[in-house]
Amino acid sequence: MQQVGSFERNRDGPEATFGALWSEGPCPLHKTQQDRMRGGPAQKKKFNTYFSQGTSIMRMQKQHGFTLVELLVVIAIIGVLVGLLLPAVQQAREASRRSNCANNLKQIGLAIHNHHDVKRYLPSSTRPQASATVRVGFFTYLLPYMEQKGLWDRYDLTVNWDNDLNTPVTSQRITNYECPSSPKNSNVLDHNPDGWTGSGTWNGRVAVGDYAESAGNAPGLNTAVYATYPVATTDTDPVTTGVQGPAVAASATLVSSSSSLTNGFAPKNAQITFGDVTDGLSNTVAVWESAGRPFVYRKGTLVNSSLATAHTNGGGWCRAATAILFSGSPANGVLEGSVITGAFFNRTNGFNHAAEAYAAGPPSGYQTSGFGTEGSSQPYAFHQSGQNVLLGDGAVRFIDDRVPIWIIAAIVSRNGGTAENPVSNTSY
Repeated sequence: MQQVGSFERNRDGPEATFGALWSEGPCPLHKTQQDRMRGGPAQKKKFNTYFSQGTSIMRMQKQHGFTLVELLVVIAIIGVLVGLLLPAVQQAREASRRSNCANNLKQIGLAIHNHHDVKRYLPSSTRPQASATVRVGFFTYLLPYMEQKGLWDRYDLTVNWDNDLNTPVTSQRITNYECPSSPKNSNVLDHNPDGWTGSGTWNGRVAVGDYAESAGNAPGLNTAVYATYPVATTDTDPVTTGVQGPAVAASATLVSSSSSLTNGFAPKNAQITFGDVTDGLSNTVAVWESAGRPFVYRKGTLVNSSLATAHTNGGGWCRAATAILFSGSPANGVLEGSVITGAFFNRTNGFNHAAEAYAAGPPSGYQTSGFGTEGSSQPYAFHQSGQNVLLGDGAVRFIDDRVPIWIIAAIVSRNGGTAENPVSNTSY
C-alpha cells in the first residue's frame, strides 16, 4: 500500500495508474513545456545542432577559399599558357591566309587559261611608251574570266583607267586580287602618276591589288649584279665571297614593242601563246605576289606612311604599270637613287621614287631612276620566309626567299633555253 495525500489506495485498483503517475514525478507533457520555457534539454539540443552545422559551413568556406598568393600564381600560370598558345594561333591563322592566297592565284591561273582558250593568245597589258595615253592592265582583261563580267561590260577601253567613266569599275576592290596577309592601309587607292611633280597631295583613284604579271627580267639583271652583290651565304652579309651564279637571261629592252619583247610570261603590248613559252609552262612564272603597294615595304617594315614621301609605281589592279620586270634587290631591300638591282629576292616590294617627278616627256615617266613609264614594283609577300607564285601551267608553288637569284631569273624567263633550271614539283 502507498499513501497518497490523506488516503491510501490499492495498487491493483483503477487508482493505481493515477497514483503511479504522481509517484513518478511531474506530468511528461508539463515537463516538455517547462523545458521549452526554461531552455531545457530539447532546446539546448536543437541549438547545439544549429551551432554545429554553422561551424561546419564556416569551416568548409574557409577551406575552399583562395589566398592572394594562390590567386597570383593562378594568374601567372594562365598568362604563361596564353603566351604559349598565342604564337600557335597566329601560325594557324597565317597558314590559313597563305592557303587562301594560293587559291586566289589558282583562280587567276584558270582565268589566264580560259582567256587563252577563247582568244588564242595570252592576256597582255596595253601600254604605249608615253604618258597621258590610254592604258589597259593585264588584270582588266581577265575580268570576264574571274566571274566579273559585270565590271568588264561597264569598262570603256577607249579611255584610261582613271577616267571618270571607268573609276566606278576600277575603284572596286576584287577579293581574288588581294592577298589576305597583305596590310590594307585603310584601303588607300593608287594614283595616276601623270603630272606628279615629286610632292603634293596623293590623289588616289583606283583600287589596289596584291598580284602582278611577270613581264620578264630587267635589262640590268645580268652578271654585273654579281660583281657588285655576290650571292651571300647569310641574309645579313651581302659581301660574302660566295658562289656566283651563271649569267641570267635578261631582257634586251625595258619596254615591249612590236620589234622587241621582254622575256617573261606576259610581256606588254604582245599577243604571245603558250607555244612561245619554250622553257615549259611548269618552269615559268606567270604571276607574282607584290603586296603592300603603292606603299614601300622592306623586310616587313613600312618605309613611310606618307605616299608623297615614299611610294613605288604600281599597285592598282587595273594598271599596266602593275607588271613586274624582275631586278632583285640588295639584302637590306633598299632600291632607291642609283640602286635599281640586287642579288636578293623578296626583300622589298619596289623601288622608292621618293620625291622623283614623273615627267610628261618626251622622254616621259620617271627618268631620273631610269624606269620611264614602266612600273617599278618587285615580287614581295607578307608570308613567312617566301611567297606564292603562279606558274604558267596553273600550278601554285611557294618559293623560299633564300633561293639564289639566278634560279629566280631562270624561272622568270620564258625562252632562256638550256640555260634555265627546271622547277621541281615541290616548294624550294
